[in-house]
Amino acid sequence: MTSARTTTRSSSRHLIAQLSAPVRRFIATEAASAALLVAATVVALLWANSPWGDSYDRLWHTEFAVRFGSAGVTESLQHWVNEGLMVFFFFLIGMEVRRELQMGELTQRNRLSVPTLAALAGLVVPALVYTAFNAGGPGAHGWGIAMATDTAFLLGVLALVGPRCPTQLRVFLLSLSVVDDIGALSAIAVFYSEEIDLLALAVAGLCVLAFYLLTRLQVWRGPFYFAVGVVMWLSMEASGVSPTIGGVVLGLLVSAYPPRRSEVESAGLLTRAFRQSPDPALARQAKLSVERAISPNERIGALLVPWSGYVVVPVFALANAGVHLSTDLMARALTSPVTIGVFVALVLGKFLGVGVAATAAVRFRLGRLPPGVDLRSVWGGAVLSGLGFTVSLFVTDLAFTDPELQDEARVGILAAALTAAVLGAVWFRLLGRRDPAEETPAARRLDPPVDPERDHVRGAVGAPLELVEFGDVECPFCGRATGVLSELRRRFGEDLRYVFRHLPLPDVHPHAELAAEAVEAAGAQGAFWAMHDRLFAHQDQLEAGELLDHAAALGLDLGRFARELGDGTFASRVREDVASAEASGVTGTPTFFVNGVRHEGPTTTDALAAALLASDPRGPGRQPLPPSGATSAAVRGVTLSPSAELPGITRLPDGGFEETPDDGSTPRLTPAQLTALTRVGRRLRTEHGQVLLRSGAAEYDFFVILSGSVAIVEGPLEGPGKRVVAINGPGRFLGGLNQLAGQRPVRSLVAAEAGEVVVITLEQLRALLARDRELGDLITRSFLLRRAMLIGQANGLRVVGDRRWPASQRLQAELAEDGIAHQWLDPAEDAAARTLFAEAGGDGGTRPIVIRPDGRVLAEPTRDDLLAAAGSATRDLTTS
Repeated sequence: MTSARTTTRSSSRHLIAQLSAPVRRFIATEAASAALLVAATVVALLWANSPWGDSYDRLWHTEFAVRFGSAGVTESLQHWVNEGLMVFFFFLIGMEVRRELQMGELTQRNRLSVPTLAALAGLVVPALVYTAFNAGGPGAHGWGIAMATDTAFLLGVLALVGPRCPTQLRVFLLSLSVVDDIGALSAIAVFYSEEIDLLALAVAGLCVLAFYLLTRLQVWRGPFYFAVGVVMWLSMEASGVSPTIGGVVLGLLVSAYPPRRSEVESAGLLTRAFRQSPDPALARQAKLSVERAISPNERIGALLVPWSGYVVVPVFALANAGVHLSTDLMARALTSPVTIGVFVALVLGKFLGVGVAATAAVRFRLGRLPPGVDLRSVWGGAVLSGLGFTVSLFVTDLAFTDPELQDEARVGILAAALTAAVLGAVWFRLLGRRDPAEETPAARRLDPPVDPERDHVRGAVGAPLELVEFGDVECPFCGRATGVLSELRRRFGEDLRYVFRHLPLPDVHPHAELAAEAVEAAGAQGAFWAMHDRLFAHQDQLEAGELLDHAAALGLDLGRFARELGDGTFASRVREDVASAEASGVTGTPTFFVNGVRHEGPTTTDALAAALLASDPRGPGRQPLPPSGATSAAVRGVTLSPSAELPGITRLPDGGFEETPDDGSTPRLTPAQLTALTRVGRRLRTEHGQVLLRSGAAEYDFFVILSGSVAIVEGPLEGPGKRVVAINGPGRFLGGLNQLAGQRPVRSLVAAEAGEVVVITLEQLRALLARDRELGDLITRSFLLRRAMLIGQANGLRVVGDRRWPASQRLQAELAEDGIAHQWLDPAEDAAARTLFAEAGGDGGTRPIVIRPDGRVLAEPTRDDLLAAAGSATRDLTTS
């Protein structure tokens, strides 16, 4: 496969990748909200045509006034719903357009031609069809009724009648609906506004400016925006322009952007700081940092989408769909050009406009359909586009003042919605029967299967459970999936192997291909997963120069790395993964294969965990579903295989091991403390050689020994060089107490003698220490003893690190330039330096560390940190 062909094919996969979180949430609730909309419509019709039908009219024509002194607004309840509540609906439409412009389909203009042409034809053709029936008549002004498609209703009904249709069709129809909304709302603003009051409109313009300034200043406090919104609504109401247009304009101003990695990391640090020191100021900072990490568009969407789908739109239907279906009205409707025009325009005009335009665009090569979508599916979507319910009812209220014309138009809208939904259901049922093979498991198999000799495997190669991801290093949704994958690996441990295959989307992510090659180039030097994790943690730093910086930070051979990126050594390797995606039917990122079969449905932790267990080759139900949430962390860090050998220790005559005397750094607990820890932790049976904790692990737990014994091991567990430094028996608390300060463990824990331990997560331990002062004092003092040992070894300012590391050379240059006196200890030359490096929490051999005279460890210190440390060392020497 050529590179050009690869680029062309892979570029089509950005469709699903561009679905932002609010859109995904919208699709997740679309079926339920559509059902509620139908229910509200039925209730309105039954109510209006019941013996209590007069109460329907009385209720919605009841006047409701809001006054402040002599000024105020007095309108009917129906008007408040149509011009008040519906502002929130149209505000969401404006936000949706902004989101698609910045993060979604509208960012890629070369992919928009087909849905744009289809949407424009879907606006013009129905308007012409309606006009053909009503030209010159009293209903001529209602041509806009048939223009708009109800996005929420269309996607909701599609979820009900076409659950087997490709996800890309939903994305295609969403793109079409966005263009459709823009056109329909423009028509409302231009042709369906009353006499314009320019002064009131100018005030509304100032409100728009104020709203814009608030967003630019990043002031995200609800009361400010609410105040501006209220003033704007009053101004628009007085201007003669529908206030809903103001809602759209304000929605367009709400910024949308992918999650910002710097803010995410800052939120994590502040959250950790709050956990260590619960303080109101820290709580507020952490909350604000979490909010800043997610765009206002997504946060507001998460709040308003359910309210719009479950409250605003159903109430609107309840207030407007109550047509009195009298025999006189039905007789008029059968011959009314308004009813017939609305019905034919929505059912036939939308169908022909969208379908013919899309077909012509594809046939004349004006654009391409997304992979997995054919013209038959598009024509099915064209049938459903006749669902113009919400906006059509809204335009009816604006277009006609005559109640008879309004009722005739509503009959046409209701009849068209019912007809379009039934025809759509029949269409997709017939379409599903024609393509039964497309949904067979054989069509969803991973091709080729995982090959440990070729694929990059994380976890035990022979693990019974397998999860394969096709991902894009620059894709924000793949970045979010890393948290799901971490949780799954914590839950399943060595029972799960995870494989990553590349699927760069260069049209939407311009750095993706080179970044994928960079991961492979790092893999050639044994750092595939280190580079994989680093790039996903810095998705905003993928320029060529920044890739070299990442390689330097990982201690790679920069010359070799740059050369292999420059000559495209691994481009063919990436193309092989793209070809695998093509053969496996992958249509977006991230896409997961669970035990060799493509996963359909949600990609949440629980959904993927359930899929893994259901397809367990050892048999479904082989093990219970691992717990989620806080309890799931209790199983992390426990490695069941392979076992580790323990050199240099001998058994006692009774078969046990001699316990190392207690020096206070691994304290022995009282029965009450054992009970408290056992209550919050999880009991685990151990076997000889079982690895409980690995040095340098990013995720770690604490352990309490109930029976048997556990060895503390220094050095790598695989191969020579490891050394048992202590054996601990029942009642001892283990787990690298410096981890309470957020450092990774520097030693490993291996079961020396079979028994039982209690596994306690960091979160559980911190919560318990906050409640139990005596236990907290014991743990804190043991931490201080460990720090005292470190202080005893650090006399003056010392630097520990291999001089050959690039980071060491940079640090040496800074120390020399500033004339900072220090002692350099090289672990490659001195065993004591190796011990000190391990005790200080060194990261395994990539960066040096600086140890101050007070025992504090500086990792990656700034120049100011070095100067401050040097000043501390000078003061200590002066006062000693």
